[in-house]
Amino acid sequence: MENRRSRDAFSCDRCRAKKLKCSKNAPRCTSCAHSGSQCHYSGKVERSPLTRAYLTGVEKRLHSLESLVSQLLPGVNVDDILSSPNLVTPSIVNHRTPEAPSPKGSPSSNSQEPALPEAVPNDVDGFNWQEENVSVDGLTDGMAALSVEPTGVGYLGSTSGVVFLRCLLDWAGFLHQSRAQAQQPVPDPSSSFRGVLASSQISHTALTKQLSTTLIDAYFHNYHVCYPFVHEATFRAQYHEIVPRPSKRSWDMLYYAILALGAWTLNNDQIGLEDYLYRRALTLGQQESVFEAASLTFVQALVLLSNLSQKRNSPNTGWNLLGLAVRTALSLALHRELPHWNISLIEREIRRRAWWGLYIFDSGASTTFGRAIMLPDQDSLNVHAVLNIEDESLTPQTLELPTETAEPTLYSSLKVQSDFHQHTNYISNILLAEPGLSAEAALDFNSSIDAWTRTIPQYFQLTRMAFSSARWYVFARSRLWWRLWNLKIIVFRHILLRRAISERGQIPDQATQSTQEECKRICLEAAHSTVTSIHHYATQDLGRVEGWYATYFLFHAALVITLCIISFPHAEELSTWHDDVRLARSTFRERLIGDSLSARCVAILDQVVSTDDMRSGLFQDLELDKDSLSSFPWSVESNELFDSFDWDLTSTGF
Repeated sequence: MENRRSRDAFSCDRCRAKKLKCSKNAPRCTSCAHSGSQCHYSGKVERSPLTRAYLTGVEKRLHSLESLVSQLLPGVNVDDILSSPNLVTPSIVNHRTPEAPSPKGSPSSNSQEPALPEAVPNDVDGFNWQEENVSVDGLTDGMAALSVEPTGVGYLGSTSGVVFLRCLLDWAGFLHQSRAQAQQPVPDPSSSFRGVLASSQISHTALTKQLSTTLIDAYFHNYHVCYPFVHEATFRAQYHEIVPRPSKRSWDMLYYAILALGAWTLNNDQIGLEDYLYRRALTLGQQESVFEAASLTFVQALVLLSNLSQKRNSPNTGWNLLGLAVRTALSLALHRELPHWNISLIEREIRRRAWWGLYIFDSGASTTFGRAIMLPDQDSLNVHAVLNIEDESLTPQTLELPTETAEPTLYSSLKVQSDFHQHTNYISNILLAEPGLSAEAALDFNSSIDAWTRTIPQYFQLTRMAFSSARWYVFARSRLWWRLWNLKIIVFRHILLRRAISERGQIPDQATQSTQEECKRICLEAAHSTVTSIHHYATQDLGRVEGWYATYFLFHAALVITLCIISFPHAEELSTWHDDVRLARSTFRERLIGDSLSARCVAILDQVVSTDDMRSGLFQDLELDKDSLSSFPWSVESNELFDSFDWDLTSTGF
């Protein structure tokens, strides 16, 4: 009979390589005997990771030790000490340095849980970014969810999706790594731009009235119904020169921004007309400084261009445009009501729409990128919320303020979403300031979010029947709840990851287990609701705006469910999680196929947890590293992690 090795024996080489649970029998374990394979025990081999991050840490530690020796033994050469150990005096061994007190509120204090690590570049200028010629297969993405390498993409904080993705990939142990794709040649920027001009057949003279009208119609039909920041009747009257236009530079910038967004909504992830128009809008200020003039039209143009920049995978450019828009808006007092100002009712309402449009974009971008929200607090602004009215109720001739309707209008979403950010922006800022948020604090945030949902108008409540089947209304209603569930996911996902590490590391904390279980339940409930809602919404053909938001929210939801499949393989809900991931995959493949970002999202899901893995129960016996919370095994200076996955980023196909 085969003998049982000691309890401290290591697994055999084959079981360790395949991540199987080894019986540790000698001379052959049960798994090898069953498969007829050779069984060999080599024992545990400790190896240092050959990464730039590890070597940098060793260099810093060595420098600190050399400094300490120099302080303890002034005048003594460190090299002499290393070559002659007898020079080391006993006082060094007996010396004790006093421990510095832990700063209040730091991650090491008792009030916080361990904070998830932030990946940082190696060089001092590693966060520098350049987005003049961004391609759809580059590392930067406007969703801040896929840029796993920190170098060259700007700082992305803890509320961004990519920080969680980095931790998940580390925690999953780079499952199913395969040979990287050959690097694709980077096109010459000048030739790319010439290709834009050739493919779109566009020039100053070719931009005919008919083409402009088509793109303006596309903007108001596809984009304006989601974000009504520009008064349609006023702009069209200015376009046809029925009423005077604002200053030429600001109006031209707004004009080209609207044309570019109209072209973007009609485009299918291909470089073309939108790129020319986008560049045209950005370069209008080259002859005159954009910092030396301000107007409402200029603010509107900056807001629209910032959102288009983000959706074209130039998030930092969009971020800077938003910053300029905020400062310009404050200089125009858009954040103040100024009731004694003798302006018309419609002019006052247009100012409100521009301010709250800027407010929701800046709030959303800050949370998406994990950067502090710098908007004025509630004590600094007194501008009223936008009115929930039909456009026909308020015209330049209106002398009495119209009564708000109880039915949904184009401005209902703007009104509710701006209220949502006013009530929840503090949560994002606290998450950035305290990444090691406790389960109790997270549950308090959840209660605050739930309390706000009870103030939502009935036509946006999920417990009520949809008010109408109008596309703009159904999307506004759905997007509001996707955003709300996403905030819950952001609040709880790091706690869920800590719970996974604790459980698979076999170090459960009974004192916090019940609250962490509640956090896990809420996070997964939000993720499940997101997956099913987006799958149902995507049964119809999606426009480009709809597809972009569906991809963003669906990927966040699918990632937390994937984490649970890996980390809790014996959970009763496992079959439900499998169904959710399959549903997310089918939504990406069947309904979001035209977007290259969707292709990248589903590629990540396939690499981390494949369909075969879910069927085989691979993760039930997988031993994960409980120390993965504190370090990353990849080099932050290269594309090592990104290239370790077999992702084809050069096409939009699945």
